[in-house]
Amino acid sequence: MNGKQGGDPAKLADALIKLVSQDEPPLRWVAGPDAVQPVGNKGRDVIAQADAYRDLSSSLAHDHD
Repeated sequence: MNGKQGGDPAKLADALIKLVSQDEPPLRWVAGPDAVQPVGNKGRDVIAQADAYRDLSSSLAHDHD
């Protein structure tokens, strides 16, 4: 895809420099407008699954007498 990618490599480089220059850069960062929506959808799906089974997941600790 060299030269045919949808994103601008120079803009990506500038964005990465901004990120690594922050006092607390993000642990994860989504690059490109084509990736933002799918990652957001995945995040919402993971939260919904965690919420749906929150009681069961939370019930797995040792019982303390």
